Amino acid sequence: MALVVVGQMLPEGAIKGGSGMALRYGRGTRFTRDLDAARVQPLAKFRSDFEDSLAAGWAGFTGRLIEKAAPRPSGVPRAYVMQPFDVKLDYRGQPWCTVKFELGHNEIGDADEPEYQLAHDLAQLFREVGLEAPNPVRVTRADHQIAQKLHALSEPESERARDLVDLQLLDKGEELDLAQVEATCFRLFEYRRQQAWPPTIVPGDGWARLYEAAVEDLDVLPDVDDAVAWANDFVQRIANYGG
Repeated sequence: MALVVVGQMLPEGAIKGGSGMALRYGRGTRFTRDLDAARVQPLAKFRSDFEDSLAAGWAGFTGRLIEKAAPRPSGVPRAYVMQPFDVKLDYRGQPWCTVKFELGHNEIGDADEPEYQLAHDLAQLFREVGLEAPNPVRVTRADHQIAQKLHALSEPESERARDLVDLQLLDKGEELDLAQVEATCFRLFEYRRQQAWPPTIVPGDGWARLYEAAVEDLDVLPDVDDAVAWANDFVQRIANYGG
């Protein structure tokens, strides 16, 4: 519920990553406590607007934005380094919970044309406890999510086996325009200049364990080797739409 509440008060931009998946598919995807977003405004403007929105509140919820020091991890591509915050939420003036929030820049326009999504089961949670029904929230368009996940998955020494799960859910759950997906993948791989498009997905050490933890109770392939084979086929399906 906390991700939905924060999503009602976010300024212009798009929710991405695992939190975007959670808002799209609700209980039909892997669980996450964190919220990631991309902004279209300068950082200072986004922060100011978000602070104003949190102070004004939504449906009895208000909040405070606490900026944290940005990490400088060695070996992590700059494209992945996000500005971290804590969002301290109150309900009717009483402390409720803290959401870890990370904010990134508008990479190749991934926040420019968001989709409005909110899984029915998440909206139903609010109705069941007598709260106002939340509005759909802005999430990164599916082609951008796929491009970002394929890039992360195909990095050398990647530990992102969980993205195999998200890619299967996006392929099943969305009416994908594969020509658009291919164009976005090509642009992102060119922009980041790390590995070439189309990539080959190679399972890393520990992927079996990571994948097993991510697939619990979800409608995806149960075996990591089958999921990797599926992902490489998915890449080729997308790449075949290239010019």
